[in-house]
Amino acid sequence: MKIRERFSMVDLPVLIITAAIIGHDKYKAFHAGANDILQKPYHYSEFMARIQNLIMMKHTANQATRMEMAFLQSQIKPHFLYNVLNTIISLTHLDIEKAREVTEEFTNYLRMSFDFQNTLAISSFRHELSIINSYLSIEKTRFGNRLEVLFDIDEDIDFILPPLMIQPLVENAVLHGVSKKRGGGWIKLTAKKQSKNEYHIKVEDNGAGMPPEKQKDLLSADFDRSVGLKNINQRLKHFCGSELMIISTPDAGTSVSMLIHLAETTESPAGLKDIERT
Repeated sequence: MKIRERFSMVDLPVLIITAAIIGHDKYKAFHAGANDILQKPYHYSEFMARIQNLIMMKHTANQATRMEMAFLQSQIKPHFLYNVLNTIISLTHLDIEKAREVTEEFTNYLRMSFDFQNTLAISSFRHELSIINSYLSIEKTRFGNRLEVLFDIDEDIDFILPPLMIQPLVENAVLHGVSKKRGGGWIKLTAKKQSKNEYHIKVEDNGAGMPPEKQKDLLSADFDRSVGLKNINQRLKHFCGSELMIISTPDAGTSVSMLIHLAETTESPAGLKDIERT
C-alpha cells in the first residue's frame, strides 16, 4: 500500500471494505497496511462503530505523542539545573543586575517547560520563541564568548504549529553541537514565510557535527543523542505531511530544518485564546 510509505497506521488509519471471505485475502490486506477490514454486506451501525474506534485510536496515539514531548521537555536535566544555579550565585557577587536577569529568564524557562499547553495539539511560533529566548539567554550567560546566537526571523512572523517543535532543536544544537567543539561556536535560528501558508524553519550550528552513519540513526527511538527528534518528526508528518531535513558534517556543524505548510482553513495564532494568555 503506497500510503504506508508516507503515513504510519496511527497517522492514517485505513478501513478496507471488501466482499472477500478467503482468509488469505484478509491476510494480504492486513499485510499491506490496513488497520481493519469490514466484510460486505454490513450494517451501518457496525461501519460507524469501526470508524469511531479507528478515530479514537488515532486521537489517543496523538495525545500520547504530545505527552511524550511535554514529558521530555519537563525533564530538566540535573546538571543543567546545577550549572544555572551556580551561574546565578556567581553573578550575585559580580553583577547583581545580570543575576536578576538570568533568574527571570530561568523562571520563564521553567514555567514554560512545565506549561500544560505543551500537551495541547496547537501552539504558536511566538509562544515557542519565548522559551527559546529564555533558554538561549541562560546558555549565553553560562558559555559567554564560546556561544554566539544568531537570529534571522521575518518581522512580525507568527503561525500555528504543534508545541515544542523548535526549542528541542535549539537545545540539541547547543548541547551536542557548540558545547562539544573546542572554542565553542554559533547557532542560528531562521524563520521565513515562503508563501501565504508556508513557513520554513531552520536551526543550524557550526559545532561538532556527525558522521553519516550517526545521521541515519538520529530519528531512531533508542538514539539518545537527540532530544525528542523522532517525536518531533512524527508530529511534523502528522501536522503537515513533511519531515525533518538533517544535514551534518563532522567538525563543521549540523543543520535541521522543517517546512510548515498550513491548510487554507487553519486557524491563525490570533484566534488561539489559550495560547495568547502567555
